[in-house]
Amino acid sequence: MSHPQLTMTERRAKVAQLLAHDPALSTRAIAAQLGVSKDTVRRDIDAIHATSTPPAPHDDDVLVLRLDEPLRQALAVLRAMRHAPDTEAHNRAAARAAIRATADAVLEAHPEVAH
Repeated sequence: MSHPQLTMTERRAKVAQLLAHDPALSTRAIAAQLGVSKDTVRRDIDAIHATSTPPAPHDDDVLVLRLDEPLRQALAVLRAMRHAPDTEAHNRAAARAAIRATADAVLEAHPEVAH
């Protein structure tokens, strides 16, 4: 499949868009969609995280998890699937993806739970 040549800015915007839609998307999957290498996608993700400042959440919108050893090990497994480093941003993305995937599985098995 032929992919249009994107500028670095356009490509990084597309990477950010794909990750916003599915935080668990692998670098290989993104690379395949954009027609670039997984290493290029990894550099783009690192650059996105380095330049992005998350909006300040409302006090009611914050969930704080203490990373005990079992949770740290679980996050390490999830990050390993994306070849992601042990950073706050990657831990947050892994936790969000796991919560969303679990909720999706529950809703699929029990559609009556949906509001």
